[in-house]
Amino acid sequence: MRISKEPEIRKKELIETALRLFLKKGYEKTSVRDILREVKGSPGMFYYYFSSKEEIFEEAIKYYVDNYVKELIEIFRDEKISLGDKYNKIVSSVIKAFEDLRSFSKIYYSPQYFPLRVKITFEILDKLVEPFSQLIEKIKKDPQLDSKRCALFILYGVYGLLHENLEIDSSYIQGVMDFILHVTEKMLGISGEG
Repeated sequence: MRISKEPEIRKKELIETALRLFLKKGYEKTSVRDILREVKGSPGMFYYYFSSKEEIFEEAIKYYVDNYVKELIEIFRDEKISLGDKYNKIVSSVIKAFEDLRSFSKIYYSPQYFPLRVKITFEILDKLVEPFSQLIEKIKKDPQLDSKRCALFILYGVYGLLHENLEIDSSYIQGVMDFILHVTEKMLGISGEG
């Protein structure tokens, strides 16, 4: 017998389960029935929360991205780790996110999802600007440097370089991040610190 749960808890459970299955099996090989089997739910329950597999896919991506952004913000704000460790953790997070999103499916990169990708990208960048500019404010050597503009420049630069090529691998991402680190160190006057 299925235990009755609060609507928001049940919806979150469906999203988390769908996310896990999309990451494991891909979008194309995951069915609504697979999701329901995992949560021991009925089609009526699923369609109470979502109109389609596409809708839960979009919600799963948003859920993933929200957690990804929280992880990056925690890294930016963690004063217990060195700049070098922050950099390594950020690179690892970016590589994992790209690998995860690629495993979601080619559908995420299809023209149909272009508006969603753009929306999500700008939401990510908007959420990261403030904590990243606060980090820059703490470490910059030149007091005249505008931390927010610097954060925008770096974040949008990373985005542009990582999205110029959809067929990227972890070594490409590492190269982009190393390039950005070099430019950032020069801009902030902190070369070799951390």
